Amino acid sequence: MKKILSLTVASILLSGTFFSIVPAVQTEAAETKGKQEIVFADVGWDSVKLNNAIAGLIAEEVFGYTWVEVPGSTPITHEALMKNEIDVNMEEWTNNIPTYQSDLEDGTFTELGINFDDNYQGLYIPRYVADEYPDLKTVQDLEKYPELFPDPEDTSKGIIYGGIPGWEATEIMQKKIDAYGLDQYYNYLVPGSNAALDSTITSAWDKEEPFVAYYWEPTWLMGKYDLVLLEDSPYDPNTYHDGIGAYPAVTVTVAASNEFAKSNPEFCEFLSNYHTGSELISEGLAYMQKNDPDDHEAAAKYLLKQHPELIEEWLTSEQAELLNASLEKDSGTGNHSDWLFHFPVVFSPDTVAIDSAVREFAVAADSVLQAVQNVLGGLVNLFKWLLSHIPWFLLLLLVFLLGWRVRRRIRSGILYAAILSLVGIVGYWDEMLLTLSIVLASVVIALLLGLPVGILISNSQRANRIVRPILDTMQTMPVFVYLIPALLLFGMGNASAVIATVIYAIVPVIRLTSLGIRQVDKEVVEAARSFGSTRWQTLFKVQIPQAVPTIMTGVNQTLMMAMAMVVTCSMIGARGLGMEVLNAVNRIEIGRGLIAGSCVVILAVVLDRLTQGWFNKNSDNTDNGNEE
Repeated sequence: MKKILSLTVASILLSGTFFSIVPAVQTEAAETKGKQEIVFADVGWDSVKLNNAIAGLIAEEVFGYTWVEVPGSTPITHEALMKNEIDVNMEEWTNNIPTYQSDLEDGTFTELGINFDDNYQGLYIPRYVADEYPDLKTVQDLEKYPELFPDPEDTSKGIIYGGIPGWEATEIMQKKIDAYGLDQYYNYLVPGSNAALDSTITSAWDKEEPFVAYYWEPTWLMGKYDLVLLEDSPYDPNTYHDGIGAYPAVTVTVAASNEFAKSNPEFCEFLSNYHTGSELISEGLAYMQKNDPDDHEAAAKYLLKQHPELIEEWLTSEQAELLNASLEKDSGTGNHSDWLFHFPVVFSPDTVAIDSAVREFAVAADSVLQAVQNVLGGLVNLFKWLLSHIPWFLLLLLVFLLGWRVRRRIRSGILYAAILSLVGIVGYWDEMLLTLSIVLASVVIALLLGLPVGILISNSQRANRIVRPILDTMQTMPVFVYLIPALLLFGMGNASAVIATVIYAIVPVIRLTSLGIRQVDKEVVEAARSFGSTRWQTLFKVQIPQAVPTIMTGVNQTLMMAMAMVVTCSMIGARGLGMEVLNAVNRIEIGRGLIAGSCVVILAVVLDRLTQGWFNKNSDNTDNGNEE
């Protein structure tokens, strides 16, 4: 009897264990499904963010996924898609990816369908220019109006703002300008980023200045501003890639990595049915611009509520029912324990008001800012003119002589001249001179401003207490933040690059100038005072000469930090070696990037060694003079 009872109890326990295991396994599987994460490509513009938000909302509410976005340029995200590092790209701009068709034929990724194909792109002018100049209708008509769109850095020509580095359309635009002979009248400037191009257009619009720029749709900017597309000859596939003829509407596809497409067939079936259109996306972007420019999820919900036919087109009836039920739920409900993990009081500054204030200031102070821009651009052009009028062999000879003199070794001069000549050998000599011009202009301004400030705070505790937090902020602020106000106030180009570089690089010379003067032996200062020296005589004849080695170290650091900003400033249109590096990064051209980056390194090393050697030489002379 006991044996039977034991067996019965064991059976019950085993059955209970079995039935408890089954739900546990099912729960674990459900949790695994709930935690499965879709990685969407974020190529930087609002339309893809909106498409990601729409697809992400459906992924969460209908299929039980979570999702994230990974930022990157068009070629970089396409490469990541082929490597299964990104799961889905809602906007593959096929014409902007030269290898798209060959990659598709090779089976390196899965094309799920067409998102939209009713977009336009090309050269646009503002409506107020089109109304004032009614005979400016075509791209070819631009040759009659170069003075209407002057290049602030080259007044002998106009300027056309091109596309984003790495896009096929950007290269075609360059060919178009050459094919139509517009290169005789215009300089073609490739912005370093989409943000730089947007800022240039919005700034010009606020000031009602003429501009001609490449752009595309759908975007928030095209929805907000009335831009007119310049006409071109009809699209011809045989001449299009040579720049002749209008741009065709680009086919924008939805694509997935092979691995994701294989393991997630139901969600990919939805993506295969996904189709929007320029008008629909523009409607969503206009809603965002009116309400919250950063809330793509709110815009996604708005579009799905306004267009229930999309839900029926994209999803099965059961899936559509789930999504509609989710859209009807009150978004205000949430987990009562959220306060444990999220800060309970959040104040959101009105960043739109800040942006508006800066733009209003830029309009109000346009004449002053234009004068500053002319001075900065003129300084860069002055250095460029001086360097370009020195024959290459004389410049190398000068580097050799300086290296020999400051390092006191002839082989140092030979080495510096030899490695600098490599820049010319690989074809980047002109770009190096332009980069050097921007760096020298920035360093000169940084020294003119930084040295007096360093002297001031070295002799005033009150000034030191005021300036030090400012220097701490300038030194720790992300460098990209400096680009925004420079771009809005001074436009795209070398002037903005100089401003951003000065702000970034001025800190070392201020700090080390102050430090060097403060570290001068107090007994030496007191001795000078006891012999009747005034405060200014003591400063300029005793303290500063004694502090020269430390001050020169600050000068050297300022020079190196200015070089470090070369690539970053290319994102706001600074030309030279930095733009070559940025183009290589956006096009994923490893060889080009390595060579251009090496040229930056060579220039930085030569400048560093020459300045360090010169400063050490002067320091030794000062020490010898003091000993005597």
